[in-house]
Amino acid sequence: MDRHETETLEQLLARFSSIEKLPDVQRIKFDEAVRTGQDPLSIVRYFATLGIAVREPADLFRHNDDPDEEEINAFWIPEGVAVSVESDDLWLVFEVDSAGVSELAKADGTETATSASTASNTPSPAGGAGR
Repeated sequence: MDRHETETLEQLLARFSSIEKLPDVQRIKFDEAVRTGQDPLSIVRYFATLGIAVREPADLFRHNDDPDEEEINAFWIPEGVAVSVESDDLWLVFEVDSAGVSELAKADGTETATSASTASNTPSPAGGAGR
């Protein structure tokens, strides 16, 4: 399965990390992150340093195919886009309203699936945000 196909957050964690991390996954509304330029893991700010302006969810995928970028990976999920920071094994979900995700998936040629996600907006007790 390539990174442009839609999986649930649980499936991604099971494949690339640990399902036990699910409660630690932070979430932010995509529109809020774009408006403020801030998110818990500084993904939007990091992309800006690379010359990538994040204006729409698809922009979070612009570095996925770069052979020199192994740190940040983005994945479509039913709620929006999940981004992982591999060195810290941290995950962040950029939530996009369901109509927006559906339209983006159609434009990208993927289909969305229903998620059984139970992740919360509660920050990680380890305080790993912003690294």
